[in-house]
Order: sequence, then structure tokens, then C-alpha cells
Amino acid sequence: WHERHARGTLGLGGGAGRSAVRAHGMAPRRARRPGSLLLAAGLSLVPLHLSNAQTTATTVTTQDLGFAGQMGDYSPQDLSQVCAHQTYPQVAASVEIQDGQTVYMKIMKNQTHRYFFRSYNVTTMNQPDQFRKLIINLEPCKGIVYLFVRKTRQCYPNPYSCITKLGTDLERRTKPCAWTSFMSETDRSRDGTPTFFEVPLSSTKYYISVYATENSAYTLTVLADIGAFPRPGNSGKIDARQLRELQVQLSWDPATFIPMGISDVKRYWVYSSMLLENDDRANMAVFMRPDKIMNTVCGLLNNTDREYTQTLPSSCNPKCNTTIDGVITDKRYVFNIVVESSRGYRMAYAGLIMRTDWEVIRQATSDKTLKVIGAVSGSVLGMVVIIYFLMLKLYG
Repeated sequence: WHERHARGTLGLGGGAGRSAVRAHGMAPRRARRPGSLLLAAGLSLVPLHLSNAQTTATTVTTQDLGFAGQMGDYSPQDLSQVCAHQTYPQVAASVEIQDGQTVYMKIMKNQTHRYFFRSYNVTTMNQPDQFRKLIINLEPCKGIVYLFVRKTRQCYPNPYSCITKLGTDLERRTKPCAWTSFMSETDRSRDGTPTFFEVPLSSTKYYISVYATENSAYTLTVLADIGAFPRPGNSGKIDARQLRELQVQLSWDPATFIPMGISDVKRYWVYSSMLLENDDRANMAVFMRPDKIMNTVCGLLNNTDREYTQTLPSSCNPKCNTTIDGVITDKRYVFNIVVESSRGYRMAYAGLIMRTDWEVIRQATSDKTLKVIGAVSGSVLGMVVIIYFLMLKLYG
């Protein structure tokens, strides 16, 4: 019925209609059904909807990066209400840090630096659970810095939510901090120590904040290929013994890699520095103080002129050893080792403080003992002489 109705409406139902079409040199064609017209009209709208969907996806992806207006071609997401702390004057603009990159920065008191990390490496994501992890290593070179990490989505971690009124009598430090998945200890018990996170790589995006409570300097490393990062053996313990008056021998366990086979040890850097009389540790968790850090790579570079020597891993059998000459008697020294991998990543051992104590003994025993031995020896010798003369007199 629809076809007949269409033919009648269009004037194609009779022979006259067909003759008229042929007269114009065109082949006759059947009219479209109304259902076909509706379908065509619906299909004509599909590209418009697809175009909107693509634009929306691109915008969300761009906004979710969290660059706060640094993308250029796209309008940033307005987070001024939800993430108000990101607009504070003491909060720096976010910077993307690449996988395996180490950055060195100076930071002022009460300032926050923001970093954005993303990883879409399929090879890394397909690693077994025990190896699919992310290393975030914050090492203070001088001063006190804290690390705050949030994964998956913004906002950036907010240090000002848990550290308030810094430097005043009303200063407070609480836990947890807003928008934070992982964070350093902020109760002052570990001020001046590095923060090493090895967390499951369960997200493609991580938002990192570095906060300072005093003027400081730091290095930050983010690495998803954890097998390239060296790990000091035996938890970084170093042994030392004095061989001679001006000579000390250091011993330590070789560094390891997890998983093995990704990288190996390139060399060990040996550092030595004599301490002053007033150089004391802040506490047993800090080596030494926030203004003199001796258990981070950049801290050792800041507080020593240069490394004392370098040692190759081939000399480790099974322990690594090196000898330090020229130490002064009755002085305190700090010794430490830095391991470097073939991929260029470095990690410091725990460090060691040693007081040299070497005394040259030129006398076998004390003066009192020598007097006793002399008296006894003299008495025995006198008795032998007297007996000799008595026997001589008796036997003529």
C-alpha cells in the first residue's frame, strides 16, 4: 500500500508518468518507502553524535591530566572550588615528570612543588604483581621535605590540610592529609631523611606534591622499571675496622636488583669525611642532621669535596672492601657508600660513624708489674749466689 500510495503521489503510477521520465533521458526508479526515509534521516545524524562523543572524550582526557591551564589548545578543567589549595600563591605550577627521570630542585619554606606522572607502558603493566610496582624516591640534599602522593585522579595532595600555622606557637600536624594516598612521616621524627615509596602500579596517573618546612633542596626520582634501581645489600649496613694507625678498612654487602637481569652494578662510590666535635645526630633515625645529610646521594655531594675512591663490583668476593688511608687518630669520621647501576641510578647505603683509636704500645706491661718482676728476679738471683758460696765453702 505504501508503495502504491507513493507512486500515485509522485505521479509514477501510470504509463504517462513513465513516458515523461523516459523523455528526459532518465531511467525510471521506484519511490523510497517512508521507512527508508526515516532510516536515512537517522543515519545522517550519526556523524554529528560521533563528533560530539569524540570531542568530549578528548576534553576529559586533557582535563584529567591536571596541568592547570598548561595544555594550550584545550580549555582546562575549573578546579578552583574543589581543589582550592592548588591556586595558593606558594603552590607551584604542575610539571610532568617522565618515567626514570630524576629532577633536582630548590624549594622555599612553606612552598609546594607539584609533579604529574603517567604511564601507559603495556610491557610494564603485564609484569607479575610482585614486579608491577612504581618507585618514588625523594632525597633531601639539605633541609626538610615531605612527599605526598595521590593516584588515579586529582586533586593534588594538600599538605596545608595537615600542617597548619607553620613556624608559630599554634602549629599543628595531623593525619591524614587531604587528597593523599601515600605520605612521608610529618611528626618531626624523621626530618632530614629520604622517603622511598615502592607502591603497586595500580593506576596510570599519579599526582605528587613535595612540601618543605624550611628552605631546602631535593632530588625526586620516579621509576616504573624497578629492576633498574639498585638496592643496597644487607639493608645498607657498613662495617669498619682499623688496620693500622692511619688506615681503616670498610666492608659492605653487594647491591641487588629486583627483579634480576634488568641491570647490574656499574661501580661503588666511597665517601669519607671527618666530623667536627659539635657534629651530633638529631636522633637515631636521622643521619646526621637536616642541615648536614650524609645518607643521600646529593647530601654526600654537598658535604664532601669529592668521593674518596671508586670500587668496581669485580672486587666483591663475596663482600666488597676498600681501604682508606690518612685518617687522624682520636677523630670521628663518617663513611658511606653509593652504588650506581648500569642505567645510571644511584642509591646511598645507611652510613657509618667511627672514632679512630690507635695507640702504639712500646712497653710490654705496666711499671708496677715490672717492679714486682724485678724484685722477685733479684731475690731469686741473690739466693742462687748465696747457695753457690755455701756449697763452695763446704766442699772447699
